[in-house]
Amino acid sequence: MSLQVKVITPEKVIWSETSDQVVLPAVTGDLGILKDHAPLVTVLDAGVVRKRNAEKWVPLIVFGGFAEVENNQVTILGNGAEEISSTLTKQGAQEMLDTVSETLENLKLSAEKTEELSAAILEVQIAKARVAALNLLSN
Repeated sequence: MSLQVKVITPEKVIWSETSDQVVLPAVTGDLGILKDHAPLVTVLDAGVVRKRNAEKWVPLIVFGGFAEVENNQVTILGNGAEEISSTLTKQGAQEMLDTVSETLENLKLSAEKTEELSAAILEVQIAKARVAALNLLSN
């Protein structure tokens, strides 16, 4: 294990562990981090953070935030995060995605509700991340 990974949200520290590799959902696309990566700070989209330990990938849903990489430490300051629950199924996650996507489409018809639209877009991103995380676990 060569990276120290810490995920911090306003509520609590979600992860504080070592890992071989981390993939971050940066706003410019997925960003892979290995040992001795160059220092960087990046903005995170709502999506899946993945860490690999002994050939097994472990996903975590983040609701956006920032990440810093320096001296083999990856620190993620997330707006929120959730681990995949054992009770969440692929079908349940897909149904949630369908529901929030429909809500988003309905809000797009009303241009006056920009705050609600922003919240709905975030909900769709989080729902997509749940589906992606469950697909990662089943592979």
